[in-house]
Amino acid sequence: MKIGIFEIERDWEKQVYLETLRQNLGESLGNLELVFTSEPLDSFTVNAYSDLNVAVIYINSLVTEKVLDQLPNLKLIITRTTGTDHIDILACQKRGVAVANSPYFAFTTVAEHTIGLIFTLAKRIATAISKVKNLNFSREGLLGFDLFGKTIGIIGTGNIGKEVARIAYGIGMKILAHDIKPDLQLKEKFEVSYVSLEELLKHSDVIVVMVPYYSKTHHMINLENIKLVKDEAMLINTARGPIVDTEALIWALQNRKLQGGIALDVFEGERVLLEMEKILENRFSPQDYEKALKTLHLLSYPNVIFTPHTAHYTKDALQRNINWVAETITQFVKNKCLLTTYSFYF
Repeated sequence: MKIGIFEIERDWEKQVYLETLRQNLGESLGNLELVFTSEPLDSFTVNAYSDLNVAVIYINSLVTEKVLDQLPNLKLIITRTTGTDHIDILACQKRGVAVANSPYFAFTTVAEHTIGLIFTLAKRIATAISKVKNLNFSREGLLGFDLFGKTIGIIGTGNIGKEVARIAYGIGMKILAHDIKPDLQLKEKFEVSYVSLEELLKHSDVIVVMVPYYSKTHHMINLENIKLVKDEAMLINTARGPIVDTEALIWALQNRKLQGGIALDVFEGERVLLEMEKILENRFSPQDYEKALKTLHLLSYPNVIFTPHTAHYTKDALQRNINWVAETITQFVKNKCLLTTYSFYF
């Protein structure tokens, strides 16, 4: 069995994979051909890996129907992400290719990052640090606001959204939520009130986007409903970029909405911006470049901050993810199938 593990950037990751697989498989590890690479799996690299049986991918890989056509022996895709918007799930199902995602490795990690971004905006921390590094110790532009007693609106109360609710409750915030499947335990534990998306946008001081990305959540925040938000509200997106229409954010800022700030760990045009070194390789479409330029325009506003899709990126979370990948490979090698059932949105 040949297994390709893509987007491995650090030597220690490779070593941990090997050690963990050795512990799980023992001498059977010798029957596997393991290929580690820093490359993503996509239409530009797939020719070099056409004989793979298992592909372990990450956020910059893009597995389309065209890519799958060039992987005739592929039986399993393991993505080291919670989201699966970089995989054509339906095409995989047609070909009998199993897909496993990792919904549990970083839900606390991402929630902590989300809360960190909220504090950064509320306390004007990024602006303060920038000013002081330029030897400007004035308080101009640094007037923040308290989070205690404010209302946070959580769009999507899955694993990460639940954690955000738990932490926000501890801060003393009032919690609104919107989800197609309200969680009764959240109502009891953290006094969460489930409301319509429109009500959430109208009444929240802090809006947090936590839903998975699929066709029904594309531009869930858009030019129409962005008009409902409070002038002083803030918006945080640590889910997936295309859930929020960049044009809607630009409109809001131009019309003095969302003056509390915008913090994005994910954004439209992300592939272009995260892979700038490949910008001359004709990997991206004109639409990708247009999205990236609109996203970059957001950075011209002083109350907008970005992190480069690192909400999940801690050593603890990476270790948990490696353990899960190794366990999933072990399960597949021993049983020739996955024992866990995975569900996906379309």
